[in-house]
Amino acid sequence: MVQDRILLIDEDPNVLSSFTTLLEESGFEAESARDRNQALTHLARKSYSVLITEYLLEHVDTRDIISRVKTAFSETYIIVVTGAVIDEILHEELVDLGVGDLFIKPLPIEDLTIAVKKALRTRQLAMRVKGLRKQLNVARTRLQEATGESLLDPLTGSPECQIYNDRLLRDRFSRELKRARRHNRYLSLTLLSLTSPGKVRGLDARKTDRYLIEMARVVRGNIRAEDTVGRHRQGFALILPETEGAGNECVVRRLNGLIQAHPPFLSDPQFKRLNRQLTFTSYSYPEQLEIPTLD
Repeated sequence: MVQDRILLIDEDPNVLSSFTTLLEESGFEAESARDRNQALTHLARKSYSVLITEYLLEHVDTRDIISRVKTAFSETYIIVVTGAVIDEILHEELVDLGVGDLFIKPLPIEDLTIAVKKALRTRQLAMRVKGLRKQLNVARTRLQEATGESLLDPLTGSPECQIYNDRLLRDRFSRELKRARRHNRYLSLTLLSLTSPGKVRGLDARKTDRYLIEMARVVRGNIRAEDTVGRHRQGFALILPETEGAGNECVVRRLNGLIQAHPPFLSDPQFKRLNRQLTFTSYSYPEQLEIPTLD
């Protein structure tokens, strides 16, 4: 059985030493990093079940590290233990990025072990749900293949990444909108579009296709099972049932951060330029009574 690994990031060596010793005595494999370079070196070599990080690290945007971790290892549970002043807006931003728990220093040692055990239980449940969803998607795809009708987008869709074609997307949105109007329920729609991909110098169709495939993986891997993603024009449409305008805005901020921090996009100049062409357009019912169709 693989032992749960924990990565601690903090500039204070005393905090790292006490936290690491406690976790190792509790049976966990704990590693530590005092700065960005050490943290990224650890993350490049292996994955971690839990990441525990301070918020204010010298010369480091902690949100960037969190985004990188959630993009590369979506199941990693993130805990922030900080001495910084965290207001309501910042707290909301951290939650949007994927932070599971936030504690203010000083944190009693015994509370750390409780938080880690809770994090591991939550992570195990999330991985179990992800596995069941994957099995369901594979079974659904095989059924579609057996009946000769595929509902997935031919470029970005796969059994592991359920991106639907335009026909199913329009049908799903029509049904969800009728249901929202009939029962007075919330419904949000977000369009992710590339405004002018043809203006990116030296870009060919295969490069754009690769960008869309990578973006599809980021989006599908970081939304709820009940949400629908499908190809729409030069990008994707995201249908969010039971989601009001404020919730939709949180989703947009989170996805945009994850896409901008996606490692393949950071290392390729053409992908970076495509990222600058990416726009999000959001609509929410009933705040906006007239939501455009997907024709």
